[in-house]
Amino acid sequence: MPRARIVSLRQRVVFGVATALAVALGGLFVTLDLAVDRAIYHRFDASLSSRANAIAAYLGAQVQGAQPIEKWMPEFREQGHTDFFQAWDGHGRVVARSRSAQASDLPRPADALSTGTGYFDLRLPDGHAGRAIARRYRLDPGDPRVTLDLVVAEEREQLDALEQQLHLLLAMAIALALALAVLLAASGARLGLRPLDQLVARIARLRLGEPRERLDDGSLPRELVPVARRFDEVIDTLLENLARERNFAQDLAHELRTPVAELRAITETSLIHADPARLREAMEELSRLGAEMDQTVAGLLTLARHEAGLMRVQTEPLELAGLVRSTCQRLGARRAERDLTCTLQLPEEIWVNADAAMSARLLAILFDNAIEHAPAGSQVEVCLHAAPTCLVITNAAPALTGPMLSQLGRRFFRADPVQADDRRRAAHAGLGLALARALAAAQGLRLVFGLADGRLSVRVECWPPLDTDEA
Repeated sequence: MPRARIVSLRQRVVFGVATALAVALGGLFVTLDLAVDRAIYHRFDASLSSRANAIAAYLGAQVQGAQPIEKWMPEFREQGHTDFFQAWDGHGRVVARSRSAQASDLPRPADALSTGTGYFDLRLPDGHAGRAIARRYRLDPGDPRVTLDLVVAEEREQLDALEQQLHLLLAMAIALALALAVLLAASGARLGLRPLDQLVARIARLRLGEPRERLDDGSLPRELVPVARRFDEVIDTLLENLARERNFAQDLAHELRTPVAELRAITETSLIHADPARLREAMEELSRLGAEMDQTVAGLLTLARHEAGLMRVQTEPLELAGLVRSTCQRLGARRAERDLTCTLQLPEEIWVNADAAMSARLLAILFDNAIEHAPAGSQVEVCLHAAPTCLVITNAAPALTGPMLSQLGRRFFRADPVQADDRRRAAHAGLGLALARALAAAQGLRLVFGLADGRLSVRVECWPPLDTDEA
């Protein structure tokens, strides 16, 4: 399949302008040409008509001692050979003939005479091209000639030559105007497309690994501003995705390096010992490390999907108070293991517009974080406020300090465990609050951390009320 010819935008603009001008000027040429021809021949035919009327009046008047018509109309003399006339009566007899015609007869077109008046082109008796008028005149009732059929002809070669000169001048003027317009269009296209050339040059200089200037810097024409803004958005998205992929790879390598080293060390140690008890203990340790690695990879993948915007929010009416109660009840066994009490301060019901699945996972992460990091035997307080809707979860956090508060919600941040022998918390990947922040941001919610008197508070704000369509 042949490849389509690539034409530059500048060439397309010039070609389009040239084509439009050619059509417009061509139409102007045809219009002017027809108008000039019509005006010339109209005046020519008017002159023929006036002469025919004068000749007819002369032939129809019986004037005693009248001079020949050639005496006062010298164009009909024999030596002139430019103008001719011939008249017939109603019986077809020749009444008069100009001396310029000599013995030759002019044509007597019956179709033109039947309509009263007609104009036609002919070959004159002297061989030149001419134009004639044929007209029938009615005579007085007593005139034996009944009617007078008159043909008056005049040479038109000079008129044709003038017409051709006018055509040539008009064509040259149109061609010159078209050439000048095309040159101006090419120059205008070059000047008009200069901002586009500059934009293309700036795009060609972009390097993803280097700091870049924004294309939409306020200097572009308004037609190019949407293109530049969209391109900036695409580049920003691309850079964010590259940074996200780079961070994902670095985080994954960093977090799996220690478990992999432990796996290798346990495996090599197990190969030396043949004690079944030792082997069973090693297998249990390998299982724990595998679960920890699986948790880390799954958390990173889920967090990457949310940060990349791949998880679409499905907004629907959600009864938030009931979701908080059910989440707290599902974690009752976990609370019992650590001897924690949960105090709920909830209204009967609060309806919001939110994604049910994302909201349920967000609450599960926040409750799980409070249960995992609160000291054994302490109390977790949950309060749900209305107007505006705000969820506050508070738990004791003696290991947290003020500087650590700004690190909450970042990947792999781990505060010191409350109990060093708690293996579940020791294997914690540090991705829970980061995922919670991503879930909240995806729904337009705001996650605020506070620390006062050794107690950590997590506030979830900006829940859209039910009467607002956030979809």
